[in-house]
Amino acid sequence: MPFCQLEHTADLCFEVTAGSFAELLGEALRAMTEWIGPEWGTEQVERPFRIDAPDRTAVLVDLLNEALTLSQIHREAYDALVIRSISATFVEGSFVGKSISGARDEIKAVTYHGAKVEERADGSWMAMVLMDI
Repeated sequence: MPFCQLEHTADLCFEVTAGSFAELLGEALRAMTEWIGPEWGTEQVERPFRIDAPDRTAVLVDLLNEALTLSQIHREAYDALVIRSISATFVEGSFVGKSISGARDEIKAVTYHGAKVEERADGSWMAMVLMDI
């Protein structure tokens, strides 16, 4: 046989909970950033973003991928959000963080596969997020 399947760990999964959808986005960003383990610099940064997507799950995935992209372009990491406007299909605001000199780990992308966002019966919010590492 010319090929065989090998086991490896290529994915990272987070379950995130919060009291609101806006808080859920911020907690997911913090979880991702903490796992990456940035080597923080001293320069404070704020990067604006605008995400339009078909539903809350896509808003979350697109938001985290935008943070990853901007982080790599500008050598920054973000551990907070300032949200100016939010709905089920839209979020606009700024990523807040610092410059970085490196990181312990890398996330290639946040995937739609297995991702979900839901409001629970008690009014709390939960998200499952799968990342390609």
